Formats: sequence, structure tokens, C-alpha cells
Amino acid sequence: MTEATCIIGASGFIGGKTLARLLREPEAGSVRVLVHRSPVDPHPGMNSVQGDASDLDSLERLLDLEAVVLNFAYGGEGAGERVARALGTACARRGVRRLVHVSTCSVYGTTSGQVIDEASPCAPATAYERAKRAVEEVLQAEAHGRYELVILRPTAVFGPGGKNLETLALRVLRQSWPRRYLRACAMGRRRMHAVDVECVAAAVLFLASAPLEAPVERFIVSQDDEPMNDYRSIEAFLVRRFGAAPYPLAPVAPPPFLLSAGLRLAGRSVTDPLRSYSAAKLASCGFRRPRGFQDALEEYAGWLEQRETGQATHARA
Repeated sequence: MTEATCIIGASGFIGGKTLARLLREPEAGSVRVLVHRSPVDPHPGMNSVQGDASDLDSLERLLDLEAVVLNFAYGGEGAGERVARALGTACARRGVRRLVHVSTCSVYGTTSGQVIDEASPCAPATAYERAKRAVEEVLQAEAHGRYELVILRPTAVFGPGGKNLETLALRVLRQSWPRRYLRACAMGRRRMHAVDVECVAAAVLFLASAPLEAPVERFIVSQDDEPMNDYRSIEAFLVRRFGAAPYPLAPVAPPPFLLSAGLRLAGRSVTDPLRSYSAAKLASCGFRRPRGFQDALEEYAGWLEQRETGQATHARA
């Protein structure tokens, strides 16, 4: 990657991992980041621009002609569309080459089908899902005929510093097996849709330069094809990793239709416990994951264990 790369949201979870990965590339080119409230650690190959992602003037100061723009900023349910409109306008005015926007697989909402891919219709149901979908639509309208747009839809991103999988991991660390057992029975083989943050960061950088078949493209990034990407398998891994007490008898999983009914009663958009999101389109373009799923789980477990040990030591001091 030799052209200028401009990043919005570099201090966030996915944005920070992507920036770190980009700065390790020998041919990263010019790297510019927008800095608002949260600071970004300085780096010799990086320039910072102070400003707000919803402010058109700030964005125009950030963006370079023919740049690739990586956007991790959202703005929230109230301001997301305003941020998207400002970004889209700034990209057009500054003549950027491509915008890669990191969205979410949540935009598929209640759409039908057990295997979801880029051709599946979006059916957002919650306020969050509708807001994320609205941002995509604004960016698509702004990009039309002006610059290339890639919309990346990751599943549940996990890794050091992230929130996905934290509840499950802390349950294994802190609770005795009887307290965990009933939940394990209820969850059964429900898909977790976990995806390694390093996989998402690598996908963002891959799509910053990969050839596109159309001016606007959408890609799912997931690891739902991993055999152990379900509740029971991930919990079993964490039990072994943390040395927690195993179950004396295997959890008894309810039939999928009962779990589906429970998810529906809980108000979940996704009520099929076996739904999966396909990353086949991304793979067909030549993308390869940077590491194995279990390696990512190992890193996350080690980080969380270290964090919990540090907090316990601090509490005793």
C-alpha cells in the first residue's frame, strides 16, 4: 500500500488494530489519522489531524487527493447519519479514490435464511440495526459516481480490549460449574459468530487495495466456518485454558426449535441458533486470514487472565 491512507476512528478497538497493522507494513505510504477526544500514540510514519468526524472542515483537512479512507467511526444512533453525510461530502470534495467503511452484520437483522451472505436482504429490526443500515445508505448515496465504496460487515469481533466473549470468559473464570451448567444446556451449539479482530483488521487493509467488480461492494468478514465457533466449544476451550472445573456430565442441549423460541421471547433479531454468516465472497477475492481461530482465542484468554489478575492485585494493595 503506497498511496495515502486516511483513518477515522483509529483510537477505537478495530481501528487501533488496523492502524498498528498498517504501520508495520514496509510500504505503508503516508498515514494520516483524525484525532478527536481519544489520543493516538505518535509514530514516525503517521501524521495526526485534530478534529471531529462530523465536521466537514476537519475531514477536508484530513483527506488527501486520491487517498484511501478507512472509516471506523459511527457517531451513535443520533449522529451516525450526520457523520456519514459529512464524510461522504468530504470524500467527494477531496477526490479520494476509495472509502472502506466498517459496518456490522447486524444490519441483516431478521432476514430469513440459515446461511447469510452479501446477497441476503437487510432487515434491521432494532434501533441500533436501523441506525447502522442508515449510515450505509447515506454513504452509498454520497459515493455514487464519485469514488469507490467498500462496506465491510464483520460479525462479533473479539480480541484484547474488546467486549465480545467477555461475559462468557468471565463466567468461566469466576463461577463454579453448577452456576454455568444450566446456561450451557440452554445455549447448546448456538453459533457465536466470533471473529478475530486481527482478521477484521487484515480484511480492511486487504480491501483498501483489492480490485473491485463494482464501484460499491459489500463484504462479510466472519469465521463462522470454524468448527469450534459455537457456545459449547468456546466455553470448553476457556475451561481448559483457565483450569476451571469441567462439567461432571455433558450439558443436555434443547432442540433447536426450543432455543429459537427462547431467543424470540427475549426479543432477539436472530432467532435461528444455527444461523451462519458466509465470508466466501471475501475469500474468493484472495483474502487469507492472518492466523488460526484457536490462536486468537488463546491470545484473548491470556490477555483477559492477565487483566483480571492485575485488578485483583490492585484491589488487595
